[in-house]
Amino acid sequence: MLRGGNASVRDRTQEFLGIGQSVRKSISSQNGHSSSGSNKDDRPQSAVPMQSEFNRRASKIGLGIHQTSQKLAKLAKLWK
Repeated sequence: MLRGGNASVRDRTQEFLGIGQSVRKSISSQNGHSSSGSNKDDRPQSAVPMQSEFNRRASKIGLGIHQTSQKLAKLAKLWK
């Protein structure tokens, strides 16, 4: 999408993983489970809420991208 040699790229993988761990701990504490344990019994129970939270946030991001795209298209038409 960006062209030219001046585009800066930043690896945010560790930040993303940290957010995922925070959400996982938050969901575990809301369900009354210990966040330090990694019992196999806890994973199926917390997987659905975490997936739902992810889907909710991804939906908001997608909507924002779509709205921005529409605004840019309008600006491009006005510019012509």
